[in-house]
Formats: sequence, structure tokens, C-alpha cells
Amino acid sequence: MSQGDPQLVAAPVFTIGSIALACQLVQIVSPGALGAPLAIILMCTGVFLLVATIWAAAVGQSFVACFAGTFGGFWLAYGVLVLGLLHNWFLIPPKDVANTVAIFAISFAAFFLFLTLASIRLPVIYTAIFGLVVLALVLAFVVTGRGTMLLGRWQLAGACSALVLWLPNLAWNAQHRWAEIAMTQSLHAENGGLGAVVGFIPSQVVVVGPVLVVFWVAGLRHLWKAPAWRPLAVAYLVLLGIFTVSGGKPYYLAGMYYVLFAAGGVWAERRLDARTPPRGVRGWVALMVAGAVLSLPLTLPVLPESTLPSGSWESGINKDLSATVGWRDFVDQVARTEHALPPAQRAHVVILAGDYGAAGALDLWGPAEGLPMAISGHNTYWWWGPAGARDGATTIAVDLPRSVLRTFFAQVRPAGSVRTPHGVWTEERDDPIWVCQGQTRSWTQVWPSLRHYD
Repeated sequence: MSQGDPQLVAAPVFTIGSIALACQLVQIVSPGALGAPLAIILMCTGVFLLVATIWAAAVGQSFVACFAGTFGGFWLAYGVLVLGLLHNWFLIPPKDVANTVAIFAISFAAFFLFLTLASIRLPVIYTAIFGLVVLALVLAFVVTGRGTMLLGRWQLAGACSALVLWLPNLAWNAQHRWAEIAMTQSLHAENGGLGAVVGFIPSQVVVVGPVLVVFWVAGLRHLWKAPAWRPLAVAYLVLLGIFTVSGGKPYYLAGMYYVLFAAGGVWAERRLDARTPPRGVRGWVALMVAGAVLSLPLTLPVLPESTLPSGSWESGINKDLSATVGWRDFVDQVARTEHALPPAQRAHVVILAGDYGAAGALDLWGPAEGLPMAISGHNTYWWWGPAGARDGATTIAVDLPRSVLRTFFAQVRPAGSVRTPHGVWTEERDDPIWVCQGQTRSWTQVWPSLRHYD
């Protein structure tokens, strides 16, 4: 029996609610009649989008469930906001009502702007819907009388500066099939599970260092309390939310902590100055030194190689510390495999790496061993293509499964495996070094299938 299509419910009720809100914004009713569209927004759009969300989740349409659930939450929250303001449920002073509406508009506009960018690779209707919602929220923000917060000369100058900084990235992405969005989608698929989402915020303690959490929290609070600097606090919180739900890696927020530490330092300095006589300087200095000492082994390669993790779960604390261990030895192993080939095969040998780390190591130290530049389908390496790779040439491959190589080589045999000093964990440890011959498809034909983002 057919399970039906929840989109047939979601699309009409979403459209009806959007029209009702648009009529409110263009003031078909008087500005004071905030409750005019609530019957539609709550009982039609909000409730039936919730129904569509449950329906879509039940039949396995995850994206539709996400789409309907997000917008259902928006419409229901809008209804509760308006009812709460009309009946003073939240005990908000009249002078803060406009700011309350502005908070609602900014919060959802920021999230829907992210969805607009993320939907560029989807059918254009999704991008159009998200974009129109962002526009409507900006208009709502202006209607509340807070438009000057967006349209002041310094705000416009900041927006223009941000656009100039973003233009090279936007241009590159537009020319490369929006690779950054594809990367974000891949990271979400890999790291966007409940465990990763729940663990992202605690992982920031490792990034910051347990002792410096004092400066992190105090700095964030200090920025939030100062109207002139509050946008920095908002930027941090928005990025924290986006990276939490999108599956970002813990260190993606590292740059923002310099701002929070600086603000935390100002807070600490004022606390010291407020004391008569000033005291406690040694305590703060000791706190910062202790934080540095505790953080160094987690962030910089200061410990001997023999103390580094040997298991992948241990390296999860900071996998970059051990990821580069033994790279020279790794290149030497690949070079010995290449030197063992007959001279005729060595003349045109191709080096194929499964990840950018291995490819980078081979490109850095390989030429001194007589190796050609490596090719790889990992992240940006894929966009450089199989440059210089000759069809039919013997290929040495590493960090790729035999099943993948067999799709375009008739013969795939192991010539050894990667060894690391002290058995330290790396992405390539214990991976076979393959010698591949009898190419059945050209590099141009096989290259699209080798691309992977993670």
C-alpha cells in the first residue's frame, strides 16, 4: 500500500502561512493587529507542518522531515511570540517588545540564511523558499523599528567589507560546483550524528584548554553585556550553533577564542583594578601558565613520538599530533616500492593517494626520492585532477581499498604495508601499498568517481 507523500501537505500549508504573514507585513490590517494571521499560522501552517514532519520521518524522507520540522517550529514559535506579547505572558516591559521581536527575527534569519547557502546544490525551489523567508524576516526586523541597526552607515560598511572578503571564496566556489557546500554536507553526513552533535560543545574545552575556560566564559559574558561588542558574542554563538548541527570539526571555532580571551583579559584586569590595594595578579599569571602547560601536550608536538597514541580512539583528542608522524619513512617505503619496478615502468609510474595527508607527504619529500607528484581524489586535491598521470602506466596506490582499485585495474597486488615509528596511529598505518597494472579505464573516465570530501 502506498505511504503517500508528506510534501503534498507541507507545501500548501507553508504557502498559506507565508501569504498570511506577507499580508501582515504589508499592513493589510493595522500595525497593531498582530494577532490577525494567527489562526492561519498556528492551526493551519504550524500544526499541519508538524503533521508533515512526523509523516516524513515515518516514511524515511529525512530531508522533507527536516524542512517541515524547521518551518513548523518557526511558525509555531511566531504564534507563541505574538500571543505572549499580546497577553504579556513573558512579562516583557513595553520598551523591550521591539527588541524581543528583533531577537526572534535575527535568530531565524541567521539560520535560514545558512540553509539558503546550503541549499544551492538542491533544486532551485528550496533556495528560493529559504531566500524569501530570510527577506521576510529582514522586513519584519525593519517593521519593528530596528531597521537602523541594519541600515546604519557602519553596518553597511561592515557588510560591504565582509562581502569583499568573501568574494574570492564565492567566486572559487561558483567555478567549482560549490565545493565548500558539498564539503559541509559530507562533514554533516560523517559527523552529524547525535553523538557528534552532543560532543561538539564539550570538545571546545580541549580546544581552549580546561584552565582557560575562565577567560572563555568571562570574555563571552563581557562581550554580550557591552552593546558595542555584542555582535562578536552573537557571531560566536551563531557559529557554535552552526558547527554543532552541521558536523564541524572541533577546531573550526579556534580563531574566535582569541577574541574571547582578549575580552576575558579586559574583564580580569578590571577585577584586579577594582581591588584596593590591587592584588591577585600572581594568581591570574599562575592560571594562564597552568593553562598553557596543560594545553601544550594536546595542541603542539612537544612530547616524544613514543608517547603519542597508538589507537584511533586516543588520537581523537587531537589526531593532527600523530597524523604526520613517520611521513619521511612512509615516503621512503613508497620510494622502495617504486625503485623495485622495472625501468620501463618507473619511467611513467603514477602515485595515487587516498587522502591529502599522504599526497602532501609524497609531494614534499617524494621528488628527492625520484617520485612523481602524487594525485588524489581527496578534497581540493581532486580539483587539481590527474595531472601528468599517463593512461596504462603502472600505479602505486596507498590508503585506498583494493575493491575501489579493482574497478579500473585488472591487477592489484600488495607490495608491503605502511609502518610508523613506535606503532603510532596515522591515517595510513598498516595500509597496504598497492601496485596496480592493466588499467581498464582512462584517468579522465575514472576521476569523477574518486572524489571524496571529509
